[in-house]
Amino acid sequence: MDLLNQGLERVGGPTVHAGNQTTATAAPAPASTDAVTLSDDAKLLRTAMQALRETPDIRQDVVERMRAALDKGEIGNDAGVLADALIDSWTGEK
Repeated sequence: MDLLNQGLERVGGPTVHAGNQTTATAAPAPASTDAVTLSDDAKLLRTAMQALRETPDIRQDVVERMRAALDKGEIGNDAGVLADALIDSWTGEK
């Protein structure tokens, strides 16, 4: 038995001989399997990301409602007044 094969037998792996090359055919099996467990926050994030992927970029129903409100005069076409009204509604003023 040559020196290379003796060394391979010491580390304990089956070998296949092909000409002058020696290669291992199988790695030792792990003692246990690895597992990943997601936290509740990670599960919630995964659900939210899935919902985001399924939501259209443009919500056509909202666009149509806003167009109808603009046509009826319920909202003005002055962006500054609209912005002020939005800010006031968020801050509870007026």
